[in-house]
Amino acid sequence: MKLLLIDPVTTSGVLDVRTRRKLREGIGYPGIGLITVAALTPPDIRVTVIDESVEDIDLNCPADLVGISVQAPIAAHAYKLSAHFRQRGIPTVLGGIHVSLNPDEAMPHADSILLGEAEITWPELIEDFLKGDLKKIYKPDRLADLDKTPCPRRDLLDKDCYQLPSVVQASKGCQYGCEFCSLYSYLGHTRRYRDPVRVADEIRGLDGDLFLFADDNIYSSRKYSINLFKTILDCRKRWVAESTWHIAFDNEALTWASRSGCVGLFIGFDTINQQPYITKVPKSDEVEDIYIRAIRNIQSHGIAVVAAFVFGLDNDDESVFERSLRVVREGGANLVNFSALVPYPGTPIFQRLDAQGRITERDWSKYISPNVCYEPGKMSRSGLEAGIRWAQSEFYTMGNILHVSWETFKKLGWAMALLSLQLNMSQKRNWGKGSAR
Repeated sequence: MKLLLIDPVTTSGVLDVRTRRKLREGIGYPGIGLITVAALTPPDIRVTVIDESVEDIDLNCPADLVGISVQAPIAAHAYKLSAHFRQRGIPTVLGGIHVSLNPDEAMPHADSILLGEAEITWPELIEDFLKGDLKKIYKPDRLADLDKTPCPRRDLLDKDCYQLPSVVQASKGCQYGCEFCSLYSYLGHTRRYRDPVRVADEIRGLDGDLFLFADDNIYSSRKYSINLFKTILDCRKRWVAESTWHIAFDNEALTWASRSGCVGLFIGFDTINQQPYITKVPKSDEVEDIYIRAIRNIQSHGIAVVAAFVFGLDNDDESVFERSLRVVREGGANLVNFSALVPYPGTPIFQRLDAQGRITERDWSKYISPNVCYEPGKMSRSGLEAGIRWAQSEFYTMGNILHVSWETFKKLGWAMALLSLQLNMSQKRNWGKGSAR
């Protein structure tokens, strides 16, 4: 049996594969979902994984079953792919966050849809398919036990196509449950953790000396995080991860993170304003100064900071762009991620904005920053989009990129300064062209 698994991207119709590959080499890493599905597949089934961000799909390739991962911006493209293979007489399965949050929309476009995490339902689906009894929908009755999840099939990827080819997941979930977070909508508040010893064993088997933790929040549990950092200490590899700003004021956690190889943290500051439905903003009148100190504290442990902000939340007015830019400049962030709020269909924020009559766009392919698909609370749609572009262009001037690289050298050394220069130049070239997964 031949199984084809596809991770589509929005840019496949407008950028050739060489350009897409260059984008992924500059700023990207592979998704972990489909290579985990491949690991859940019986070994006698031949599996091919296509990441469309780095390779074209052979629409005439032989396959007995096709699985397609779907996120909102690529939904229409994914449905067309599914229709093509079904016309060839090949059954298709759709899964991923968009399908799980919008099953009624997805169901007509496939022979079967898979909701939630594949660990629970994929083995059953394959068994049913081999018996000729594929069901229309597979829905798990529980969350996956992460210690029972097999290591992803990294051998199915072309590692040379990614800046960070090795991805590991130690935990899932985040305690904050931000209204706009599709992962929270997908899996809820529940936090789950792998045995750190098992994580360390997986890390030792990775190629190269740098990897990415794909955890939603590497600091979702202080006790677990410190234990994890201590356990992976002797792996002697460098790593990057995503966290909330709270880790910046935990000296013990940062010390162990640094000692265990952490060289960069993507910090989801998200907003400098108090917001309804978002609980992780500091309860203080000095949010901006807290964030500035957070960036500096993290860097004082030899860890670079990517400062991430989401613009267009209900209490944001047009002052938010200049104020956020001041935070990243005075704090000395090594990279930034400025984006418009994207109210993905099926999330609580989409449902609220829709009920308020504020959703202005029903074409999911537009649901990628810097597009604005709703009416903001305290500024116009055009003002929000222009503000994001202004903040991005201000940070990515050549003068500021060189300044950031010089400051990175003084704080973190030449190697990190050169990496900062490379990544910032890549972001300057590629911002707004990125491929959605």
